Amino acid sequence: MTAPQRLIRPPVPPFSDDGRNGGRNRHWIMPAGLVAWSDHLKQAGFHRLAGGMMGFSHLDVLTDHNGDFTIARIETDRLLEESAAGGADAESLAGLMLDRLTRPRPDFASLGMDRWHVMGIINTTPDSFSDGGDNAEQETAIASGRAMVEAGAAILDIGGESTRPGAEPVSRDEEQRRILPVIRTLSDEGHLVSADTRHTAVMASALDHGAGIINDVGGLRDDGAADLVASRSVPTIIMHMQGEPGTMQKSPRYRHAPTDIFDWLEARIDALRNAGIGLDRIAVDPGFGFGKTPQHNMQIMASLSLYHGLGVPVLLGVSRKSSIAHFSRGEAARDRQPGSTALAAMALGQGVQMIRVHDVPETVQALSCAEAMLLNSPG
Repeated sequence: MTAPQRLIRPPVPPFSDDGRNGGRNRHWIMPAGLVAWSDHLKQAGFHRLAGGMMGFSHLDVLTDHNGDFTIARIETDRLLEESAAGGADAESLAGLMLDRLTRPRPDFASLGMDRWHVMGIINTTPDSFSDGGDNAEQETAIASGRAMVEAGAAILDIGGESTRPGAEPVSRDEEQRRILPVIRTLSDEGHLVSADTRHTAVMASALDHGAGIINDVGGLRDDGAADLVASRSVPTIIMHMQGEPGTMQKSPRYRHAPTDIFDWLEARIDALRNAGIGLDRIAVDPGFGFGKTPQHNMQIMASLSLYHGLGVPVLLGVSRKSSIAHFSRGEAARDRQPGSTALAAMALGQGVQMIRVHDVPETVQALSCAEAMLLNSPG
């Protein structure tokens, strides 16, 4: 696919020939002109993004013309009018897509999705890319979780298998040995714990030990995973990853990374809903750093508002990732906290509801300041 070309307006009415309606082209819409939301913006033609703290006045209509990718900006209020000129199917599709962007999100795992939340990372592994060994001992991991909650984390994400590039898998028994006592202790203390695992058997044990969320970098593709989550009525976060941890960074390729990832996540959401998982129990993660080049990752960052079009909350995990060093001075993982918090603050401005991080106090401080700036901006 050629590099995106920005046009002044769509060459045809939006969605009149969309592939989902039997047409030749494929369309997506992405909010643009984002500002902090206030009710008086309604009169100025703004729409509230996902019922959260941001609003938008324009949309970028992204179109794949059989391999030629274009972007056209349009006023949001003109979207339905323009689409109606393409017929009833085009108007209906445009209305559905706009509804997904604007519909307020229900609580996710009892957390209000009209504001941001920080998820603290606790890797109980000896070989994670940025903090391997720090929390390998159970008591250390538990103490880290308590400190993160004290610093403002709303979720504690407990993982026992490294998913760094080139990582080797561990046995299910070893993964459970690492995470279950930590999950049990922290959940018994009343903290909201997510189990970071790709494996159905580990998910089941984690839920038995008190986990309140399943966070799966594999997108619930393990045999029985979707059925388990459906039967337990547990909230789940599905992430996009091209390939597997051991091979994902070997020449990852996309036609256009942001929209390719959108389509993959949309298909997974449809599959999970067919398995009996309600939309109110699904969140998505575009998978920064998982089967992406540094350029792919920054394309995702620049297009985060696109993923609200999936109709569910969005989580972003950029903490200490190697792309930060790529665009900086090659810093080691432990020295990437400034870049991590900068990207987190930028994500806040695109309405992302959950940020997954190693450095909880620093991120909470950064997001608090970014929110204050947004809410006190002119207009």
